[in-house]
Formats: sequence, structure tokens, C-alpha cells
Amino acid sequence: MRKNEYNSLKEFTDQYIGEWGPSDGHWLGLDFYYHGIEWRFQTFPMYKEQSILPDGREAIFGLYRKLTEPTRDGHEYEAIGEYATMREALESTVICNTPFKQVIMDDETEILGQD
Repeated sequence: MRKNEYNSLKEFTDQYIGEWGPSDGHWLGLDFYYHGIEWRFQTFPMYKEQSILPDGREAIFGLYRKLTEPTRDGHEYEAIGEYATMREALESTVICNTPFKQVIMDDETEILGQD
């Protein structure tokens, strides 16, 4: 049974453009379930104002794993990868050693919510 709601990678990338506008179908974050773990794709860092990558570019997108218990600071997710471009996020393999573009399109990926 298909759990994933996305029919194309373009449908996903059109929703995450760095601006929040639900009436236009633009979101900042996506919670999803993949291979028994809850994950989050996030536009802009979740717990700090800005994140600078080692090459000096600003991270615009991040991938996070939901923790079993919040940290002492109350954080429910841990960053597993940060990226300056959508292309870099899609090519990353930090989730189950699989390119994120395959993870987000996998029929078994269950979309839990968008905000």
C-alpha cells in the first residue's frame, strides 16, 4: 500500500522554496516516517538563527532525526545534515545511506505533517 503523497520530486521541491505560505502550498518543515524512524526536513535551522557550513555558505535546508527523548534544552530532533541548496539536500545520503531524493519519493515514506 502506498503511503507517500508525492507523485513527483518536482511536487516536493515546489513546496519547499524557503518561504512559508500555506495558501500557496509553501511549507518550511515536513515530518515523515521512513524505515521505522521519524525524520524532519526543515527549511532554515530549527534551533539556531543561522548555520554556516564549513565552506562559508549558509545552510538553508536541514535533515533531522526525531529523538526518543527530548534533550535537556527541550530539543526533540537532532540535526544529521545541513545544506546550502535543495540539490545538495536531495543528493545527501544521511538517511539510511540512501539519497534523500529516493527517500522522499519512496512509497513507504509516510508523510506525517507539514508546517
